Amino acid sequence: MKNRFPDKNAFFDKARGWRRLLPVSGLLAVWVLGGCSNDVVPVGSTLTLSPETHSTTIREWQTERGGCLFNPDNHVDIPVIMQLLGPDGSPIGDTTLDVYLDFTANTYPGPSVINLYDDLNGNGVVDAESELISGADDDIARVKTDQWTGSRMLLLRINLSCSFKGEMVAFTGGATARAGIEVVAGEIIPWQTPVVEETS
Repeated sequence: MKNRFPDKNAFFDKARGWRRLLPVSGLLAVWVLGGCSNDVVPVGSTLTLSPETHSTTIREWQTERGGCLFNPDNHVDIPVIMQLLGPDGSPIGDTTLDVYLDFTANTYPGPSVINLYDDLNGNGVVDAESELISGADDDIARVKTDQWTGSRMLLLRINLSCSFKGEMVAFTGGATARAGIEVVAGEIIPWQTPVVEETS
């Protein structure tokens, strides 16, 4: 019987405290990148992210040591809409948004439980080979709002193997928006390597 999970080293070892990286990495990225945008955004402008939260409950497979077994093919894709409005409520178009996301390959050294995609061809689905903007060699994502609507859609691929809590942050000028992302382990299932009986 073939094990559908990767080898025993491909898991989150919760004992090593990987979740403690979240607040430090998030605040550091916002602090470093906060002044990077060259666009002038009027004082009092607002930036929103929709949905503001996304939570999924899963069954989590764990090793005997409490590590979570990570399956890269177990995921869900959701669209996230960013909207930039001026003080009078009118859309601000053609403006650069910096987008930071916890636990992607360009912000976290462990397995990427979230990937960020730019829907370049507008088909509404992830084209993994050409639209990934959060790979290990990528900078923090920078995208522009639509000229007329002041909005921009990105696609999040959220892995559903392991429980975690992360955050997406978008900002430009003095406008900032945050969205919470959470995968909750509703059930913990111990994983044992299947025993294959030899036949003579």
